[in-house]
Amino acid sequence: MKTLIFTNSALYLNTALSIHEHCDVAGLVVPEELNYELLGTIAYAESRGIPVLKIAKSDLEQGGKVASWIQELKVEAVLVLTFPWIIPEHLLKSTEKGFFNVHFSKLPSYKGSAPLFWQLRNGEKETGLTVHRMTSNVDSGPMVFRQELQLYPGENYGLAKARLTAFLGESMPQILERIKAEQYLYVGDEDIESAFGIPEVKDLTIDWDTHTAIEIENIVNASNPLYQGAITYIGGQQVRIFEVTSVTGEFDPGTAAAGTVFHIEPEHGPMILTSDKSLLLLNVVGTMEGIFSGKKMCAIGLKVGDQFITLK
Repeated sequence: MKTLIFTNSALYLNTALSIHEHCDVAGLVVPEELNYELLGTIAYAESRGIPVLKIAKSDLEQGGKVASWIQELKVEAVLVLTFPWIIPEHLLKSTEKGFFNVHFSKLPSYKGSAPLFWQLRNGEKETGLTVHRMTSNVDSGPMVFRQELQLYPGENYGLAKARLTAFLGESMPQILERIKAEQYLYVGDEDIESAFGIPEVKDLTIDWDTHTAIEIENIVNASNPLYQGAITYIGGQQVRIFEVTSVTGEFDPGTAAAGTVFHIEPEHGPMILTSDKSLLLLNVVGTMEGIFSGKKMCAIGLKVGDQFITLK
């Protein structure tokens, strides 16, 4: 089956061996504004003699350039491995099998361009992998593959994405066979539909007055590494938090306010009081000085009684 790949990430590169074993990759379509992930992806494709078409958003909207390439390459199916723009309906109908989107959730839950972030931020216990034929309705259409994957306690965005990518590679033979045979799944009406947008600054920001320890840990995990950590402030300086650990054991919070550095020592780092009277140990943080372990915050003058705040 001659297959065209649309991508703006390393997802094709990370699953390429499995893809090439089970279909004939006719070409690669990427945005003309390249990111660091695409550089390796393009280099790999070119090393295999796979043609690469770089397009602007206007090329996709007008469709002629892409449609002509699809016809020239005699493409039967298109696999979309993350792409920044909506693909117009006339292109979706331009191949025999159709366009198939890879989505990191169990659709119809968590539609949108950042499903993994929102699943982690909302504290879900599992994520999923869905591959569906694309229609004019975003993240909708008949499915050829849909499987859940458990999220581990404390797992961050990067680790969850890596496991989903590996699972995609393992599942690719089955996915491509179902696309070729046009074998679609039946999904019952009991599944709850939901949709979320691109995360904004407020979605990455810790509100010490209202967020519980668990909610803060969820924001931290969802933000690492793609969104460069959860956001907070101390002494007028922005701090990014990349990893935290809940502190167990009894203690007396007294009258200390949420966000206060309750305890700090060079061997462990700062413990911060949360709104639900719990303690979080800051393991990895980032400031203008760099990314380092939380215990090194002692070296930049952090002390008991200092307070992290939320700018509203």
